[in-house]
Amino acid sequence: MPDLHITTNVRRPFAIISVAGELDIATCDQLGEAAERMLDRPGVRLLFDLTDVTFMDSSGIDVIIEVHVRLGGDRVAVCGLSARHQRLFDLLGLTERLPVYPTLRDALSDECE
Repeated sequence: MPDLHITTNVRRPFAIISVAGELDIATCDQLGEAAERMLDRPGVRLLFDLTDVTFMDSSGIDVIIEVHVRLGGDRVAVCGLSARHQRLFDLLGLTERLPVYPTLRDALSDECE
């Protein structure tokens, strides 16, 4: 099974889910479970930090989309996309539907302004 490591923490205004490794059909349930645990927080805003994702297929993207649909609006954001993953998000129109930040620092500083 591919390696995937997920950590979660809260840094206002976000609950951050940091993902490292391969995010695919074999590991996407782990991301879904981590997101589900964070969704219990009232008014939660989720930030998926994908800086250390080495591979991502459509099943990983599906988890992010499902959470976005469930929470709606600007309550889900993504940061740290590689050039390949940025292109994929662009092609799928996801960069028009949810905030995408180059880095975690950018996401946190933009939201604090």
